[in-house]
Amino acid sequence: MSDTQEFFAVSDPPPPESAAQTTDEAATETTKAPRKLGAFTGVFRPTLLTIIGIMLYLREGWMVGNAGILGSLGVILLVFLINGTTSLSVSTMTTNIRLGGGGAFSLVSQSLGLEAGGAIGIPLFLALAMSVALYIYGFAAGWGYLFPHHPSWLVILIVFVVCAFASTLDARLAFRLHAPILLILILAVGSIWGGVATAEAHYTPQWFGNFEDAGFWQIFAIFFPAGAGIMVGVSMSGQLDEPRKAIPRGILGAWGVSLMIYLVTMVVLALVATPEELRSNPLAAIDKAAYPPLVYIGLLASCGSAALGSFIAAPQVLHALGQHRLLPKSDFFTVTTKSGVARNASLITVLVVGATLTLGELDRVARMITMFFLITYATLNLVLLVEQSLSQISFRPTFKVPIWVPLVGSLSCVFAMMITSPTFGMVALAIVVGIYLYLTSQNIDTPWETVRSGIFIGLADWAAKKAQRMNLRFERAWKPDVLIPITSVAELDGKYRFLRGIAFPKGSIQILAIRNSEDAESVGKLDEKRLREVVSELQREDLFVTCSVIEAASVNDGTAQGASVMQGGFFRPNILFVDASMHEEDEVQKLLDLARSKQMGAAVLMPHPAAGLGHERRINVWIRDQSPNWETGLRLANIHLTLLLAYQLSRNWNGALRMLSVVDDPKNVELADKNLRMLHEDARLEGFELSWVRAGSFDAVVQDAPRADLHLFGLGYKIDLESMRKMTEKTGASCLFVLDSGYESAFV
Repeated sequence: MSDTQEFFAVSDPPPPESAAQTTDEAATETTKAPRKLGAFTGVFRPTLLTIIGIMLYLREGWMVGNAGILGSLGVILLVFLINGTTSLSVSTMTTNIRLGGGGAFSLVSQSLGLEAGGAIGIPLFLALAMSVALYIYGFAAGWGYLFPHHPSWLVILIVFVVCAFASTLDARLAFRLHAPILLILILAVGSIWGGVATAEAHYTPQWFGNFEDAGFWQIFAIFFPAGAGIMVGVSMSGQLDEPRKAIPRGILGAWGVSLMIYLVTMVVLALVATPEELRSNPLAAIDKAAYPPLVYIGLLASCGSAALGSFIAAPQVLHALGQHRLLPKSDFFTVTTKSGVARNASLITVLVVGATLTLGELDRVARMITMFFLITYATLNLVLLVEQSLSQISFRPTFKVPIWVPLVGSLSCVFAMMITSPTFGMVALAIVVGIYLYLTSQNIDTPWETVRSGIFIGLADWAAKKAQRMNLRFERAWKPDVLIPITSVAELDGKYRFLRGIAFPKGSIQILAIRNSEDAESVGKLDEKRLREVVSELQREDLFVTCSVIEAASVNDGTAQGASVMQGGFFRPNILFVDASMHEEDEVQKLLDLARSKQMGAAVLMPHPAAGLGHERRINVWIRDQSPNWETGLRLANIHLTLLLAYQLSRNWNGALRMLSVVDDPKNVELADKNLRMLHEDARLEGFELSWVRAGSFDAVVQDAPRADLHLFGLGYKIDLESMRKMTEKTGASCLFVLDSGYESAFV
């Protein structure tokens, strides 16, 4: 009966010192913490107020005048298809994880890691911050029609200062203003729709527009920020009481209501004004309303509210980036006030908004925002698509959508980005990739498991199933998967580079630590802490290394048990490695017999007591005399695993190989040399120097062989440790004795 235990189990966190103390502390924290927001106040209202804003009042009429009913319908449906699929994807992901602060940044980080989260979080912050400038431009445009004598730059400056000051005071201030602003919005939209009843004339709608001012995709790029409001509600995840419930309810509700408002308004505008009026007058929606002053107030209120909402949402993303150490001087961005405002992050947002305002044009800012939001939306949909495709048991969202939802969402985002502005799209994508590569180079430690592990496991599972069905010998796909039975860590000491040389880069090392629980000396020799350190050192070199401890009566019994279990695995061992200096001859013989019975090759190392592995540069490969029929003899000889291991070592050591042979008859020297050269060509092994062939007695000639750090010999079925030790003395170097399994080939 064996008792197998795997290393590196995660220990449970230590219990609190006092349950009562913990409860008291939690209660204290609860009383001090500010009250959280719900689905309506924290998500629905700010999302709806951001979506139903500047584009409705200032750009929808212009769009209808250029594109007509059907063209405008195409733009609106495409915009709402993208933000609708993204809303559904975000809702699904939100109900599957514990969402932290930062909204989309938190979603991407928890799925793909902090590097990917940072790569998306920084552009998302810029998009939200630049949106503030867009809404301030809209406010200034509306104000200019009411008070044409007021300088536009002064209005922009005043609104900018007021919003900046308000956002740094209390994040809840904007939410207190949302209730009256929502009422104003309802009245303003009602006034626009009421224009159908009060208009002096009704016109036949233009079904297909002529696109005089802009083409379809230019209109889409300008109008797309109308659908960017969903990120405002999502970005407030850190301020929500129950993000898992609030975000799906809030953003999906706001999406449906806003889509209905835009579609009805489109029809109304086509009925109350001609295409020429809609194109030439950006405020046609206001002029044709039942009560225009109310719509003016709605424009100003919605633009001011949206500007303030984005002014608050953007620092939340920056604050989350700082908390996870993804920004230079991250501590600077994590400073908060007593009311919970990310003070320094808000100041940086003020600077970004101020810089964006210098661009001086609403449509130019809208195009820039579109690209950053499209990249963010595409990533969010792609994350869900990956999660759904993996079908992991950990993916159990309470809100589920079909797999075509994120697929359509991600493809439509990429398509729209490339069609709208390929140049700026590639620039924006390059920024995201550049940030990701930079963060990857910083070796950031993601403190949670991500979907990346699921991707690798999924690929491995798929590959294992495919390989299992093929039922082939895998000579072409052969790689060294080494099984190393040990009874003490000393058997691994000094062999780190040797084992890496055999297995790197595609092979694996499977250490089987055998302990006899009834033998006190055996238990004492197996230092598991030191063993874990050795395994960790090998793993840090990008090696696939596993280690198990097994209790058995002997080395042979433990190896037999471990090998039997591992034979059923995907990376089943194909080489049994033994350090002959650490075992008795009968043990080595039994291990060799076991390797043959399990169809594994064997590699028995006899290290030189003084030279060790020398400089790890030169390797001599000895080939048995095959005279007179070398061609047939080489095809049947026990040389395949020897050549493959020699090649692995020379490549990883950056060393030189030499083929050597000793023949009985001097007349066969030339023939042997010729065939060794042919063997070199057939095996396609780089790094071989000229072959070395001599005639005479092997025991006499071997002492005159060129110097090497390691000699490789074929291994027979019978172990003779004394002869192996003598060979190390004669060569003055360590020797590796190799036996083929029959399942490898150096010629494929």
